[in-house]
Amino acid sequence: MAYAIIIGGGKIGYYLSRSLINRNYEVCLMEKDLVSARRLSADLGDVVMQGDGCDPLVLKSAGVARADLLFAATGDDADNLVICQMARLCFGRQRILARVNNPDNEALFEKLGVQERLSGTAAVLNMIGQKVDKSPVILLGALEKSSLEVVEIIVEDDSPLCGAKLGEMNLPPHSLVISVLREGEAQIPTGDTVFASGDVLLILVPAALESTLREFLV
Repeated sequence: MAYAIIIGGGKIGYYLSRSLINRNYEVCLMEKDLVSARRLSADLGDVVMQGDGCDPLVLKSAGVARADLLFAATGDDADNLVICQMARLCFGRQRILARVNNPDNEALFEKLGVQERLSGTAAVLNMIGQKVDKSPVILLGALEKSSLEVVEIIVEDDSPLCGAKLGEMNLPPHSLVISVLREGEAQIPTGDTVFASGDVLLILVPAALESTLREFLV
């Protein structure tokens, strides 16, 4: 059974803990505030631990040395960074996820070795920017432990994809069209698939070539 430690009993920590418990994970939800910890414990039971995740002795008592996943999900970026640094450098944990509340701190987290991050603000801003710019290419996310990204393309009347046959397209190297949504039905395309206006494509593309894909569509 996989063991997950979640630090921070806010909405994210609470709902994630509940979901993992339902998936038969062993969970420790750590909350610093005593009143909040008691409230969470009344709902989730003995998986809740009252303590400060920035304290290495508290982390040790929570069993961080055997944790398969640690998620620093507090509302304080400084705390989340300290927790992740301790888990990685002091306890040798590899699977560490950090909540980044201020997107301006993303670069700092990455520079200090926190590779897996969750930034709701950055995700929303990214989506808003793409929608406002009416970009035909929408970044959905990156595949874990790879250099590939998943992008969504909406085929419009003036798109170079409209009327094009997949087997004759000159997409960036190592790109792969994995699905076409047409009139509400998902299809797996073949080389003979001809794209039409209104189609929604899901494409795997190397992160370094995403800009090339955008240029191709423009």
